[in-house]
Amino acid sequence: MDSSDFILLLARQRSGTNPLRDVLATHPRIFCTPEVFHNEPSPSAELEVETNFFNFLEQHPLGTVKRSISMEAQGRLFLDFLEYLRCFTDKRYVLLDVKYNSTHHLDGPWREIAAQPDLFRFIKRHRVRVLNLTRHNALRSHLSLLKANLTNTWTVESGASGPPPDQQVVVDTAEMLHVLRMCRAEDELIDRSFEAYEPYLTFDYEELFPELGGRPSAAVLERVSNWLGIDPEFRPSPKYRKQSALTLEETIANHDEVVQALAGTALESCLEDERMYRAQRADQTRDPRRGASQRRTGARQAHAAADRRASRVNRRRGG
Repeated sequence: MDSSDFILLLARQRSGTNPLRDVLATHPRIFCTPEVFHNEPSPSAELEVETNFFNFLEQHPLGTVKRSISMEAQGRLFLDFLEYLRCFTDKRYVLLDVKYNSTHHLDGPWREIAAQPDLFRFIKRHRVRVLNLTRHNALRSHLSLLKANLTNTWTVESGASGPPPDQQVVVDTAEMLHVLRMCRAEDELIDRSFEAYEPYLTFDYEELFPELGGRPSAAVLERVSNWLGIDPEFRPSPKYRKQSALTLEETIANHDEVVQALAGTALESCLEDERMYRAQRADQTRDPRRGASQRRTGARQAHAAADRRASRVNRRRGG
C-alpha cells in the first residue's frame, strides 16, 4: 500500500515542532495533527483528543492488550489509524507529529534494544514520508525541557503579554551526561534507519530558526514544498513565540561545572551555542546594557522559581 500522502514529523521534544507544524498547517494542501501519541491529550487543544492514537485504539476491535503480541495486528492498526486521520480533512497531505520517545507504541512482542522501532518498518513498507526535525545541540533541548518542567509552561502564544518566561537553571551534570548520550544514540539510530529511504527529508533546528524570535526560514519551507511537489504557499506568522532568550552561559547557573563535565568528551560540541544565540551574544557585546538587563531578568525569575519551589515543599511538610 502506498501511503506517500502521509508525512511523519519526527523530532525530539523541545525541538520546535509546534511553530513548524503551525506554519505548515497554513498551506492549503497540508493538514497537521497534534502529537498523536500524547498520553494526556488536552480537550482545550484543537483536535488533540480526536486525533489521539490511544483514543482511537479504545474504539478499535484490535485495540486490546493482545495486539502487541502480533506484528500483523500492529501493522493493521497503523494503516487503519492513517485512514482514520484522513477523515478529518480533504487536503492532500496529512502530517502526524511523533516524538522520538514515543515511536515504540507499535512495537511487536520482540525487539532488540538497539533495533529500530517497528513503526519505522511500517513507515518504509507503506512509503510514508518522513520529515525529521533534528536539534543537534541536545544540551539546548535538555535545558528547554528543564525550564518547561520547572515553570509548567510548555508554549507561549505570540500575542501573550510580558517578556518570555526565560530563567537560569542549575544543571545536574550526571543527569545531563546521561541525557546527551541518549540523544546521541537516538540520532544515530534514526540516521541508520532512514539512510537509504528516499521519501525522507531532514533539517536542523538551527536551519529552521536562524534568528532568535524570528520566523521559520523561507529557504527551509521552500525545501519542504519542493519535496512535496507543491507551491510554497505558507503564511509564516507562527502562533507561538520562542521562550528562551539567554545564552548558554547566562542560562546555566553552574556553567563552569557543565563546561568541566563536557570538556574533552564526544559531547563537547554542545558547548558551542546555536547560531541565533551567538548572534544575540554579539549584539550584547555591542550593547552591554541590553545583556545586563537580560541577565538581571533571568536571575530574578530564577529566584522567584526557587521561592515557589520552597513554598510548595513547606506546604507539603505542613509548614
